[in-house]
Amino acid sequence: MSKVNLAWLYAITKYGYPPSIDNVLRVLEDSVRLGFKAIELEVYGEENLKEFEERRKEIRERVESLGLKVVNFAGIFRELVSASESTRRKGLDMFRRVAELATYFGSPMVQTDTFTPPVEFIGRRPYSTAIVFGEKYRVRIPADFSWKSFWRMFVGVMKSCAKIAKDYGLLFTVEPRIGETISNSDAMLRLLEEVNEDNFGAVLDVGHLHAAKELIPLSIEKLGERILYVHASDNDGRDNYHWAPGRGTVDWDAVFEGLRKFRFGGYIAIDVGGPDIRERLDEEVLSAKKFVEEMGRKYGLW
Repeated sequence: MSKVNLAWLYAITKYGYPPSIDNVLRVLEDSVRLGFKAIELEVYGEENLKEFEERRKEIRERVESLGLKVVNFAGIFRELVSASESTRRKGLDMFRRVAELATYFGSPMVQTDTFTPPVEFIGRRPYSTAIVFGEKYRVRIPADFSWKSFWRMFVGVMKSCAKIAKDYGLLFTVEPRIGETISNSDAMLRLLEEVNEDNFGAVLDVGHLHAAKELIPLSIEKLGERILYVHASDNDGRDNYHWAPGRGTVDWDAVFEGLRKFRFGGYIAIDVGGPDIRERLDEEVLSAKKFVEEMGRKYGLW
């Protein structure tokens, strides 16, 4: 059976960020209508986390009645990288609550973002509201900012998240994303080495890496067995669009050859969406699902 699931970008594109719990329930139904048997879930911020906690029984019942499997649960809390130690502790407490929810929903894995460092953005800031592709950014480094100090703190927080996940028997992942602290495969590799926890691995986000002009087969070679999960989308290699695989310039044969080499056995999420394809979202997702399933069979991943 193919291990292909629906990523949360579908929910964001169709219902906004974060979607209400009523819309979360609709996303579950959407995923089954589109032919998926697995999905990832995500909470953003404390209020959304509370909503998930208050209605978790209803959400789990809907997941079970639809025959779905939750394969990843993400908790997105910028508090995790705050300059304030007390705020970081609050972020870690919220992440622990996400681990509890992941266990409740039967997910084997939790995820968070690596966020933009505390530099000054003049004008637009990456991922400040909804995901916007093709933006340009201007940055100034504050006089009191120290990359070395920030990195030490950041590694400590990621290590704490990995240990929290381990307490619940879960895998822990982050993904390189353009404009964030971890924005490429080499930064991801350094983080994996410095956190040094055996349950900590990488999300191979093909769309982000391709827009960052990485050679994705080389990215796979660098990260190897530490790739726990894949986000599949395509773009033109210039802007960070998330189109259906096969519509852009990614060499998907090379991607699947690399995954086969390292015996990747995890899920590949259809990470398709964004404002540019909102009007044809379902069509794009169905195209992506068919493409990835066929490529997985071609290269013996399932």
